[in-house]
Amino acid sequence: MKKTFTINISGSIFHIDEDAYEKLQVYLRSINAHYGASEEGREIVADIESRISEIFNEKLSSKDQVVTELMIDEVISIMGKPEEIFETDNEEEEVVGAKKSYRKRRLFRDPDHRVFGGVASGISAYFGIDVVVIRLIFVLLLFFGAGASFILYIILWIVVPKANTTAQKLEMKGERVNISNIEKSIKDEYQEVKENFDNMRAKRGPQVRDGFDKGVDFAGSALRLFLKVVLIILGLGLIIAGIISLLTFLGSLIFTTTVVGPFAGMHFPGAFMPDMFFTGMGIKLFSLGLMLVIGIPLILLIFVGIKLLVKFKTNNKAIGLSALALWLGGIILMISVGLTQAKSYLSSGTTYADTEVLDNFDGNTLYLRSEKNIDFNWHDANVDLDGVKIIVKDNEKLVLGEPTLDIEKSNSGNFEIIMKKNSRGRTHDDAVENAEEIKYSWKQVDSLLILDEYFTLPVGDKWRNQKLHIVLKVPEGKAVFIDEEVDDILDDVKNVTNTYDRDMGGKRWIMKKEGLTLSRD
Repeated sequence: MKKTFTINISGSIFHIDEDAYEKLQVYLRSINAHYGASEEGREIVADIESRISEIFNEKLSSKDQVVTELMIDEVISIMGKPEEIFETDNEEEEVVGAKKSYRKRRLFRDPDHRVFGGVASGISAYFGIDVVVIRLIFVLLLFFGAGASFILYIILWIVVPKANTTAQKLEMKGERVNISNIEKSIKDEYQEVKENFDNMRAKRGPQVRDGFDKGVDFAGSALRLFLKVVLIILGLGLIIAGIISLLTFLGSLIFTTTVVGPFAGMHFPGAFMPDMFFTGMGIKLFSLGLMLVIGIPLILLIFVGIKLLVKFKTNNKAIGLSALALWLGGIILMISVGLTQAKSYLSSGTTYADTEVLDNFDGNTLYLRSEKNIDFNWHDANVDLDGVKIIVKDNEKLVLGEPTLDIEKSNSGNFEIIMKKNSRGRTHDDAVENAEEIKYSWKQVDSLLILDEYFTLPVGDKWRNQKLHIVLKVPEGKAVFIDEEVDDILDDVKNVTNTYDRDMGGKRWIMKKEGLTLSRD
């Protein structure tokens, strides 16, 4: 059992075991002894410790983990061994034995070669382009881009952080952050300061510029803090929305009525309807595909929300590819089941009910009216396609269809009504049988003909594109008054004036020799 110590490196607290502590102490003492107590040496040592702290934070996945001797060896491998570095000309040769761990460039503002905020010089270092070219682009955009470069420059000045430490300046140039490069960078800075000291601008100019730069830095820090708060709120929102949506969706698959979330008691289109279209194993397979297609994006929504709240290391690429594969698998499964079940729609069948003669009544005008035969609201209506609604009523799934109505001339001298039922099925006989299952009612009260608003199917019947077409035959010289509610089901009724179906309601129409004619009475 090893002892552990708590150490502070560059402002960060770490737990370290005894052997690792001894090795780190020896390493840091050799570095301190080499660079001495000069101001330049102290800055080099401080930046080296800052880089070591950064490596520790990269290696440790949690604050409770302990720095081991193996991690110290990795630090020395990255930073370089002192005995090899100090014997080498740092400005001309690579560190012998140092691990080649090239870092990706990061975009910073360069404070050492700035004119205003260091944006252009930072972009220059990041892309390896001469700073004069970058500044020329900004100037050209200022004159020919309607001031776009000025706005862009201010935004970048606020958003892009300044390279304050030597490590950040090396990262800005894409150089390795090791002892050799840290020492070289700091010595170059000191040399540059000495060379430019006599050529500095008037004292007040730099002070004003530094004050403005600090103000912009503060604005940038405030903006970044604000963005972090926004990301936290966004993360919480995504998690809550994802969990509620996922539970609601899963609930709708398991129960007829959603029982969780703010949508409790509601029904969702198609989520629990596979058994209205498919038979046998197709119901389960289609439900599985539907669960993958809708569930995977909702789970990813929760995952993104968690990542916005808690930064943790994950293989995003592997997770993304796995989720995409499952999602595409769900789509393929749904399409395969759909194509298999399409056999149930191959054939068409039609049945004709016997022509029924309406009872005689006083007067020459038959009044048409539609009556709601099933009460339901938007909570109950789940699927609405091509005049057919699939609803849940009293925990039972019902298929409702809107009939269509045509008005033709009667040759018998009586008002007549004909019901034409149509459906699809695996065979013609199946289609005819499905059509015969259609239930529809109407009634005559003297001169009033009342039509049900919907036809229905027996509970448990599958949807096979059932249709009901009603033909009302009106004898010549007789009239029909169409209620405004009835014009919703009129199906291209031919009339002398070519009036649209939607405009025929609320009017009296007389059947004449030439056809159905609008009454002027």
